[in-house]
Amino acid sequence: MKTNRRKKKKQSKIAPLRREEIIEAAIAVITEQGLQNLSLSEIEKRADMSRGQLTYYFPTKEDILLAVFDRLVFLVHQGIGAPAGKSCAEVSAWDWVKHLFEKLLTEPPVAPEFGCLQYTFLSQIGHREDFRRKLAELYEQWRSGMALGFASDVAQGRTARSMPPRAMATLVQAILHGLAMQKAADPNAYDEREVLKLCLDVLSTYLWNKPSANGKSRSTAPTNSAPVLPARARRLAGRRATKGVNGERVHG
Repeated sequence: MKTNRRKKKKQSKIAPLRREEIIEAAIAVITEQGLQNLSLSEIEKRADMSRGQLTYYFPTKEDILLAVFDRLVFLVHQGIGAPAGKSCAEVSAWDWVKHLFEKLLTEPPVAPEFGCLQYTFLSQIGHREDFRRKLAELYEQWRSGMALGFASDVAQGRTARSMPPRAMATLVQAILHGLAMQKAADPNAYDEREVLKLCLDVLSTYLWNKPSANGKSRSTAPTNSAPVLPARARRLAGRRATKGVNGERVHG
């Protein structure tokens, strides 16, 4: 009995290490040879394991791909980090939006292999329920987290107007995903700095800023002392402010 317990305890320590070795081996094969060349034989060579050892921990190649997916998502999150220069309490959803767009458009991919695997999963969702579920869970995690941030910004009066947080998070995610797909297909598809400026201008104009007369953006986020008025109301208020009580124009 004691021998069996010691054996099981030893196996429980070894199993996580073996799984890690297999996942790392699979990522190495994808990085060096491409996802199309990933096979159990190649993973065996890289991990220095027999087929029996490999299938003991991962019965199929698809099981390995799911584990690789989770590892790459972790690396992506780790590489993206958080907006710098602010505490957690000060970081708004807009800070996160700017951070994500800047990371995507101005820096090399954190985990290039993730894009390939993501598109492979997308192409197989009609046949692999586990692939579809894995992507759906990931996208929902991103979407829900961003929606919470937008809802907090609206509640704290950080935005120039109200908006449905989940819908806005869905739109931002769609833009990021679309840009990533274009860049993966053709690294020279667009000018990164130009697209970055355009995306942030469009989103900030709708959510946080209103364009001023000289074409530059100015913040109109609501505060306790200066509520944001519709454009027509502001014009009427401005006209009234320049007239006296008898309708005569007041000169400064």
